[in-house]
Amino acid sequence: MTPPRRHIAGQIAMITRRCAQRRYFLRPDDYINTVLPFEVGKAAERHGQYIYAAVGMSNHVHFAVGDSTGDRSAFMKDAMSGIARARNRDLDRDGHFWASGSYGDTVLLDRDAIERKLLYIWLNPVRAGLVDRAEDWPGFKILPKHWGETISIEKPDQFYGRRNPDVVKFTPKPPPGYDDMTLEEVREHFQDLLKQAEDEVLAERRNKNLTCLGREKILAIEPFSSPNTEDRKKGINPRFASKNRELLNSAIATYRTFRDRYETRRQRWLAGKKKRITFPCGTVELKRCAPISCGSPREDEPGLFATG
Repeated sequence: MTPPRRHIAGQIAMITRRCAQRRYFLRPDDYINTVLPFEVGKAAERHGQYIYAAVGMSNHVHFAVGDSTGDRSAFMKDAMSGIARARNRDLDRDGHFWASGSYGDTVLLDRDAIERKLLYIWLNPVRAGLVDRAEDWPGFKILPKHWGETISIEKPDQFYGRRNPDVVKFTPKPPPGYDDMTLEEVREHFQDLLKQAEDEVLAERRNKNLTCLGREKILAIEPFSSPNTEDRKKGINPRFASKNRELLNSAIATYRTFRDRYETRRQRWLAGKKKRITFPCGTVELKRCAPISCGSPREDEPGLFATG
């Protein structure tokens, strides 16, 4: 049995979803560059998710979200299924679009983890040797410069019927924890961090006499192709991120307690003893499909922020 997820309103998470067989189904083009923000923005508004960072790579996507509702699994379900349906039709293909299994979900426990993972997301195309700067990536992205600016995406021309809105609007925001700064100061802070990290990658690349692939070759990639390198990230999906060992251990211990209590109550629930059973705080899947009640988070719950 797959271990249960634990999602709580106020968590910040880095989310990753990969294409089946690492195929380049998301190779940037005009159509997918409209579909991605349209589906992501639509699902984010519906399920109370704040988008702090995003990069749509050719065969996977990364997001950093502020989960104001504890419902980011529904956000991912709606956004990823919408993307898959639209792109499969565009490519005239059937079958699984996303890799088997579920998406990666890492809760960011402190400000340092938030900064590191946002940089990780933005630097994906740079570290992959595709472009020199995150800004140069020709695919869907949400960078610090987009914070506070409303993004308006018109419904894609193909495969979208009347049930979809004509326009989707959403406003990316900076992560919480920077109340002592103005919006412009937070932007500059993260832009400086990003430029410093990009410069380090470029310096290393120059030392090895390497150049980036470049926009023209990126756009010429065949969507049905895939990398010929080994997938070294397979199976890597940490539940929490922090360099603070005490905080990390606390989060891990809290999750283990949740998992044990969840399974005990689930067994009682399945046995028909449903009266007065309260599932532990953070129960996701069962709460979505059954009328169960859940407890509240602890006052010292690791990794809760005033998301917004």
